[in-house]
Amino acid sequence: MSDVTIRKAVPADRAAIGELWWEMMVFHRECDARAFRLKPRAEATAIWLKHLSECMGDEKQIVLVADAGGELGGFAMGRLGEDPPVFDLPPHGFVTNFLVSQKWRRRGVGRRLYEALVEHFRGQGVEEMRLGVAARNPASNAFWREMGFEAAMVTMRKSL
Repeated sequence: MSDVTIRKAVPADRAAIGELWWEMMVFHRECDARAFRLKPRAEATAIWLKHLSECMGDEKQIVLVADAGGELGGFAMGRLGEDPPVFDLPPHGFVTNFLVSQKWRRRGVGRRLYEALVEHFRGQGVEEMRLGVAARNPASNAFWREMGFEAAMVTMRKSL
């Protein structure tokens, strides 16, 4: 898809990434309201934008956007991760946030964002990527399986 450029996010992208993040939260809340109870939009977005700024300034993290001529069609975030020192495992890349806006889905944008994350992590010497995916989000689960991911750990919950 030649009309979309994958690039590192810049501070001017913050507001648009915040809108995409909110789209992702609303979608996840529809999938699983219990897991995605959010503060009011303004408060949640302000908190998240502060977090986004911190991530953009952290050399161990990457924030990428899919730029479609000034309109952001998606974003991806990742960080270098390490297991507790009792494990003999090398650092890994961890995908922390990933969204392709509804308007831009099924056009190869997600695959291109994913490939850019892979390239970034390989450049960091990382041999494995990990992520968490909402169990009640079948589209996301299918996408990540298509990218070659498999379940390694399952998070379970029970209300008390």
